[in-house]
Amino acid sequence: MIKNPPNHTEKKILIVEDEGLVAITLEETLKRIGYSVVGIAMSGEEALTLAGDHHPDAILMDIHLQGDMDGIEAAKKIKGQYGTPIIFLTAYADDETIMRVVQTESSGYLVKPINTRELFASIESALYKKRKLTSFMEQQAAANRPICPCTTPMIQAFSAAKNGEMIPVGWVCPTCHHFVQGI
Repeated sequence: MIKNPPNHTEKKILIVEDEGLVAITLEETLKRIGYSVVGIAMSGEEALTLAGDHHPDAILMDIHLQGDMDGIEAAKKIKGQYGTPIIFLTAYADDETIMRVVQTESSGYLVKPINTRELFASIESALYKKRKLTSFMEQQAAANRPICPCTTPMIQAFSAAKNGEMIPVGWVCPTCHHFVQGI
């Protein structure tokens, strides 16, 4: 059986699922394999609120939800505000939905019915990547290297002076080309 080793810092998961039976089954599965469920949201709006209140380590997000905001839109907002890894759980695997999901830079996409091993692997992979990114960003900050709003470490930009000497003029993001003068 899959089971997280005992851990002093339990991994907190938020479930965003508008089908009650699916949400409860998912909650029981997560608890059985060693995760703590901090809440169940049935709408995108509720997901935003719970993400802000509980700061989960990861979010399992259905795409089709109650209310005006679907799971993809909620994921974009949550990722932008909190950087929380999001794994989509859905019964839909059509091309349009997949393309919308790709744009959210999600940490995973599982098609229902959910396989427990795949769920465990997706969560652990998302949490590992988040820890690595956080550690890297802390190292960059300690080295006084700015981080771009897109979360990419920036590289120093230089310009040639009249005497041919290279002088630093700022920092540029290699991903989105955002430029910060000076620093």
